[in-house]
Amino acid sequence: MSIIELHNPFTGQQVFSQPSETFEAVAKKIALARIATREWRKLAPARRAELVLDALRYFREHRDEIARHVTHEMGKPTSAAASEVDYMIERAELMCRFASDGALAPYDLSRYSTSDFEGRIEFVAKGIVYIITPWNYPLFCAINGTVCALLAGSAVVLKHTTTPSVGRHFQHAFGNLGGISSLLSNVVVDYDVSARIIEEGDVDHVVFTGSVAGGRAIQASVARRASAPVRNPFIGASLELGSNDAAYVAEDADLESAVEWTVRIGRLHNSGQSCCAVKRVFVHESLYERYLGAAAQVMQEQRSGDPTSPATTLGPLFGGVPAVERLKNMVDEAIGKGATAVTGGTTERIGNALFLMPTLLAHTSSDMAVLEQETFGPVLPVMKVESDAQAIELVNASEYGLSASIFTRSRERAEAFIEAMETGTVYVNRCNFVDARLGWIGHKNSGNGSIALSPLGLPAFSNLRSVNVDPTLLR
Repeated sequence: MSIIELHNPFTGQQVFSQPSETFEAVAKKIALARIATREWRKLAPARRAELVLDALRYFREHRDEIARHVTHEMGKPTSAAASEVDYMIERAELMCRFASDGALAPYDLSRYSTSDFEGRIEFVAKGIVYIITPWNYPLFCAINGTVCALLAGSAVVLKHTTTPSVGRHFQHAFGNLGGISSLLSNVVVDYDVSARIIEEGDVDHVVFTGSVAGGRAIQASVARRASAPVRNPFIGASLELGSNDAAYVAEDADLESAVEWTVRIGRLHNSGQSCCAVKRVFVHESLYERYLGAAAQVMQEQRSGDPTSPATTLGPLFGGVPAVERLKNMVDEAIGKGATAVTGGTTERIGNALFLMPTLLAHTSSDMAVLEQETFGPVLPVMKVESDAQAIELVNASEYGLSASIFTRSRERAEAFIEAMETGTVYVNRCNFVDARLGWIGHKNSGNGSIALSPLGLPAFSNLRSVNVDPTLLR
């Protein structure tokens, strides 16, 4: 039996160690979840929303404790972890509002009714949703699937082994709603047991947020399940995967705002460890030098170090030395091909952790790994472009398709950019910002387009049921 261990990225101290639960043990939890969902789905969506809203009090009451746990497990500065708690609550509250406002109401076909036909399409609970969620935004990623599944009438089995405290907190908050126990079960399992849950377990949907390689493994398990002797062999999968998000700063952009968004928020938030972080910036030649100067100033303002210190803006990378070395090799490769490190480009050991100093790269070209591959850390390559057309071509020249952004004062230019994009989300004058009022969607290698959040997120986490009525004999 494998042991799942976790070490504090800054101190190196072990903060978690537990044997993986067996598949048989998890199967018992799934059986209890099956009983729970049969009762939970009977409640009206508005009532489910009331109970979920009430459960969110747990996160308000334990905000500081949850933030400290997140910091110790994945290295996020404590102030940023506390903010994630706040925004997670706000996100969940909006989803509850959608449920109360009728997002799960049957699709009305009354306009097509005839004397011998009445019909509607209903959104019904899937049953049990298995959610595998990552470390980088442990609360955001967990709440997206959890709140959609619960509000749609399903029970949840949650795997959060890279930030295990969050799984425990979610079970405390959502495990027993309205007197219905086992609505959310936290499981601590290794990769092999997780694969068996997908391939053999009595689950009805799987949600995965993580790497492209991880998404391929999940999809392969879903495919193998189709040949297994299970109750529901053809389950769906919601895959939200990595990306290489690009921003274009057009010639008419508000430069100060563009730098604030693309650098401080877009690139450096969470130390650059975000699937939708800005990882490539294309700047019109008329603004290129001014952009570099302003971006360098933001980079130089950052303070790497102990994530429990209020002065720290960039915590250690979750992957430790290997993650730092991978980024450093990409930076060195770019410099070897002609790029210039305007800031950073060097490593520094602070305490027990190795840091890559915030790195701004100029004179980059599209054949460099820092532009071709996803970078999970504080590295920002900037490339000069001559036109909107060149920028659009470079932004789309990626195997990923999560988000892209443009900074401009022209609505016409913005709409042309939106129309040309091959991404699930397009930003105008902002980036790296997930709004619960909108769906979170990835295209190409960034996922299978399964929507989360927004009023459409609740139907997306439901099964469809057609109701066909001949009313001629009904009273």
